[in-house]
Amino acid sequence: PATDNRGNPLNEDGTLKVDKVKSIDELTDEDFNSPARSVQLPQLPQKVDEAIGANGKPVVIKKSIFEKNKKAHKDLTPEQSREILHDALFETDLYGQNQKYSRPYNWILIHNAKKHSSVIIEVNHNKDNTEIVNWHYLDDVALEQKKRQAVKEGGLILTLESAAGNTHNNLS
Repeated sequence: PATDNRGNPLNEDGTLKVDKVKSIDELTDEDFNSPARSVQLPQLPQKVDEAIGANGKPVVIKKSIFEKNKKAHKDLTPEQSREILHDALFETDLYGQNQKYSRPYNWILIHNAKKHSSVIIEVNHNKDNTEIVNWHYLDDVALEQKKRQAVKEGGLILTLESAAGNTHNNLS
């Protein structure tokens, strides 16, 4: 089968070959441990899509990115990776550009919890897909560093009210 220069499978017409999944739960342990495919994830919630300017483009994790993330974050189990991807993409609390100058297409999506789930996503209008670049947990210190880095680089980390539409207002 044909591949691009990073080993990602290609269709006969030279476009990226992706398997569509209906939910993050359909990502297999193999996808994280011995990646063999690129995957198209479910559509981002509308508020998240609009916030990062993805214009409804499909969200993809390339085989090469599964491999890269495995090397960069050896401590993550497939179960944790699925949790991070689900929470950061579909229960987004914070978003922004923390490297606006050096990586202008990259956005960070964060879900606030004890461990902050964090996904870096590339929104490049010259590409057919919105591409996941990285995912991992941030501790409180790392989250504050991301916020400071964003300000320093002319970006911001912003609050996304009810990104997934499930706010808890605790009204009495």
